[in-house]
Amino acid sequence: MLIQEKDMLLRNLIKIESGLAKIYNRLSLKDSFTPPVRNFWRSLSLEESIHADIFDEIRQAMINDGIQVSIKIDNEKLKEFVDKVNDLLKKTASDDLSDSDAYSIGAFIEAELDEAAFVKKIETIDKKFTAMLNRIQNDTQKHRVMLVNHSRGIK
Repeated sequence: MLIQEKDMLLRNLIKIESGLAKIYNRLSLKDSFTPPVRNFWRSLSLEESIHADIFDEIRQAMINDGIQVSIKIDNEKLKEFVDKVNDLLKKTASDDLSDSDAYSIGAFIEAELDEAAFVKKIETIDKKFTAMLNRIQNDTQKHRVMLVNHSRGIK
């Protein structure tokens, strides 16, 4: 795969993580949510922003420093994922979104869409970047468990 193709894939992953951060940030700003609920969404938003930064750091190292990165992701599936994230962004703009609706959206994002599935298809021998990719997988797994539990009323 050409470096330009890898760059495009990483840029799409950045879009996905940035979009998820925006979704969670919108939820953190809902006046109808209690402060603890808003803080919960804010923390998820910050973690998704960190994930976007990780992908950007890997992208920059690949381009500028020649770090070897193997990416086995279908760009069409990635684009479909971006479209789904954009649809969810529109959905979270609604003022009448309940806590339950928000947790269901979050659970759908983390369990059904599963952005970590893409991370599993990225490999590098660079230990620093391998650790960063592992962080994304671990965070996503943590998000999935928390959101599925919240959507079921388990806190």
